[in-house]
Amino acid sequence: MQYAEAYRVRHLETQQATWRHATRLTEYVSAVRTRVEGMPPGQTRTEAEAWLSWAAATVDRLDPLNTPPRLPDIPNPRADDLKSFLGHWSPYGPSY
Repeated sequence: MQYAEAYRVRHLETQQATWRHATRLTEYVSAVRTRVEGMPPGQTRTEAEAWLSWAAATVDRLDPLNTPPRLPDIPNPRADDLKSFLGHWSPYGPSY
């Protein structure tokens, strides 16, 4: 079914965008870590290390590569979802 394939492609594109976002965040967190490692001991460094711990855990949760891939469940289409697949036909049934 064309609707199901289009839904899967949109899901794949969303995963790719999420992965790119997580990759950029990982690079940023890595750069911050390098900066923090050069800080002198003290409260400021301790607070920065706490932030790094939170940020790294957050990026891990966001990255879709940290969970096994699987095909998405295809939701039941609404009439508007089918419009682009029906050509000149109406998803609302025949019109008289």
